[in-house]
Amino acid sequence: MNKSVRSLLIASLLISLLGACGKTSKTDFFGVEEKAVKPKFKSTTELKRHWKVSLGEKIGQGDALLSPALFGNHVYAASIKGRVEKVIAETGARVWRSKLDKTKITAGVGVGSGLVLVGTDNGEVVALKQDDGSVAWETQLDSEILASPVIGNDLVIARSGDGKVYGLDTFDGSIIWTISRQLPKLTLRGDSKPVITQGVVFAGFSDGNMAAVEARSGRALWDFPISFARGTNDIDRLADVDTDPLLVGEHLYVTSYREVTHALNIKSQRIDWSTEVSSINPMSYDAANLYMSDRYGVIHQLDRRSGTVNWSQKGLRLFTTSAPISLGAYVLVGEGDGGLYVLRKADGELIGKHSLGAKRIVGEPVARDGRVYFVDSDGALQALSISE
Repeated sequence: MNKSVRSLLIASLLISLLGACGKTSKTDFFGVEEKAVKPKFKSTTELKRHWKVSLGEKIGQGDALLSPALFGNHVYAASIKGRVEKVIAETGARVWRSKLDKTKITAGVGVGSGLVLVGTDNGEVVALKQDDGSVAWETQLDSEILASPVIGNDLVIARSGDGKVYGLDTFDGSIIWTISRQLPKLTLRGDSKPVITQGVVFAGFSDGNMAAVEARSGRALWDFPISFARGTNDIDRLADVDTDPLLVGEHLYVTSYREVTHALNIKSQRIDWSTEVSSINPMSYDAANLYMSDRYGVIHQLDRRSGTVNWSQKGLRLFTTSAPISLGAYVLVGEGDGGLYVLRKADGELIGKHSLGAKRIVGEPVARDGRVYFVDSDGALQALSISE
């Protein structure tokens, strides 16, 4: 077993321990007595389940981060054991189902240019035809795929767990360019999803850096340190940029495992603001704010223009929280014991709790038109909405 794979497994084990039973105590690692306590409040919200579609297989802790994709009037989702499905967003009715034999899907779903993309544990990028789910092409890369492939500028951008980023031709999947980055001794299991805009690919790496490369050629444009490795041991020195960069307008919001979040102005190529709040979960946003859950389970609302923290909800501190979901006047957060919590955006107050039946939210949920779509640990794609 090579060092990179061993490091990923060690880090995966640590995260699994932290997430066991949905909560932990700081005494486990930091020597300070502080236990997770269930918040007490009156729930005033109602949850409506619009539909649920089984994808077939349960998803264990650390297996994969499978996120659905919304494209037009359809939702696309994948299961670990090779199943990819297209359903109608309004009703959940299946349009097609494709089964990739003897394949473990570890990343997906990416959609665009008539293709549906997934990555596998043996390093394959598989492109399915968006209209009928048949295989368009398959490309073998050098290592497990841990981030959803993305499409833009007539390119598929994929990254493998050994620190490489690839530019692939959308027509046949042929490799046009490759960039490589040396991995630290210890990394978190996972990679951030690249972002493509205005002919530039942005990718975060496990060494704490964000790189920009020319989409058509892979030529390096610039490299910027997001966070720095500090401490006396490999765990303390974790500085991974594993959270997907979030592109909103002219700003690329980038965060890391610890230390900092930056608002990068891609037009001026300058940092407009920075804050010490950071996350390993994807961020969400609305017209004015960003929403983040930090590594301790605290939920934050940040002003998108200044980075000022408007409020921080500590009621789920030391719980394993999911990526926050911006949904109308609310923020939704899942936690490891199967609870779905509702926060009021205006002040961050907890106003609702609903049960997902001891199922975790897996990957990054997507929301539109008052509904949220996500894959759960039971291997099901769900569509929910919240009212008060």
